[in-house]
Amino acid sequence: MKILIADDETPIREWIQFSIERGNHPDFEIVGVAENGNDALELALEHHVDTVITDIKMPGMDGLMLMKKLLEKMPYVSFIILTNYAEFSYAREAITYGAKKYFLKSELRGQDILEALLEIESERAALLEAKEEDCYSNGYLDIFTCCHRLDDDAFIRLFWQKHHFMEELDFVVVALRSRSSEGQKEKLDGFIRDQKLHILRPVLRNESIYLILQAESGELLKEAVQAFVSYWNEREPGIIVSSRSLHGIDRVMGGIEEAERMLQYDFFYKKGFFPAKIAENGERLERNTIKKECRKLLNRVMHEDRDTLNQDIDQWFSFFVHVPCQDVGWAKEACMSFVMGLEEIFLEYCKNSQEEPEIDRGWTLDKCREFCTYIIEELYSDNYLNYSQSVREAIQYIHDNYGNQDLSLKEVAQAVYRSPEYLSRRFKSETGKNFSVYLMLYRLNQAKELLLCTDMRIYEVAYAVGYAAPSYFSKVYHDYMGVTPEMTRCQQSDRKSE
Repeated sequence: MKILIADDETPIREWIQFSIERGNHPDFEIVGVAENGNDALELALEHHVDTVITDIKMPGMDGLMLMKKLLEKMPYVSFIILTNYAEFSYAREAITYGAKKYFLKSELRGQDILEALLEIESERAALLEAKEEDCYSNGYLDIFTCCHRLDDDAFIRLFWQKHHFMEELDFVVVALRSRSSEGQKEKLDGFIRDQKLHILRPVLRNESIYLILQAESGELLKEAVQAFVSYWNEREPGIIVSSRSLHGIDRVMGGIEEAERMLQYDFFYKKGFFPAKIAENGERLERNTIKKECRKLLNRVMHEDRDTLNQDIDQWFSFFVHVPCQDVGWAKEACMSFVMGLEEIFLEYCKNSQEEPEIDRGWTLDKCREFCTYIIEELYSDNYLNYSQSVREAIQYIHDNYGNQDLSLKEVAQAVYRSPEYLSRRFKSETGKNFSVYLMLYRLNQAKELLLCTDMRIYEVAYAVGYAAPSYFSKVYHDYMGVTPEMTRCQQSDRKSE
């Protein structure tokens, strides 16, 4: 097993490496160590790693972005996630990308890393033992090697020829999530037997099934796909997607990738058929509007009455009633980011809460909305409404006026009809932060949003969040955020390139 370690803290990197080497496992090889996400991506692709142990928070490209980019190129790579942050929302998003384990650094032991690696090795060994002539023991075709040799055209061609791909025919890839139900493979085989057109052995990759149908014309393929949708919905209703009609053995893997992207619709819908050609024609989402409304909603939590806030959250989720395929991945991330932001507010207000949110691999749009409802109810309950009215009003005033360079404790105190001395004491007592520290951190977080989501120049961002001197802003940003504004801006470039 080729292992890569990525963490911006040198002691952590060295300790993990030492722990693995001390375990003296003959099949564990550390092929690379990186201190940021960009270097980790380059090393992972260079060495075709099997497992990545990565911090979530790193300079440049963070761990979640590293996972996404690697899975696009190497869909079978396994991940172990490390973080200093107790917010389980980060684990939730990592789990959705397929992280095998999630550890808090403060609680991590060397034995934990070794046990996680052994578990991953055991899973991989079970898959390999089950294979017979490119197939799993359950009869599904395994394309693991194809995914690792995408640049080897000769190998790809030979593989699909061996499994009876007919180059003269058009094809379409139909995909669905494996439900591990009894007789699922037999039901697929039953459909294949009853059809007169050419259908390859079903492919299994991760938790998805791909059926490659071939026919002499696009019209025949369309009829075959509709027949499958009807057949399958009678037996196991759920999301079914398809690629466009394609031609050529060199496009098979691309067709599978397109169908896999379409499978992200299962986040938004419980059932239905979504062909790529039709989904492409949908009206694009207004991404900037959605992001702005998201930030506004999060800023209003605890400063707006509960019913109004719930109505506005419902309105925000209605942006995703119809999602075109070009936006499906982005829309899923936007929903998860909103959940993460709301959960961070919950953890900030409810410091004494001992209940850890459940980490679930099956998050959907409905579950996100239900979770938000739960969080709002908890935040607005008598047990957790910990801030006094004057402090809540002061916080809201800061959020509304942070761009004013002259904003001061005296001004805020006047706005909420309290003396500066009284407000200062209450603010520190209830929030755990001095007024000046809270204001600074809020400004810096707003600056981070502007650096990630706009093309404003860094000095323009400094002015926008209330700093008269851009050089001083850069110093404060680096001291408290751990990275320079320029490094945060690089993350924006990474997201755009994605």
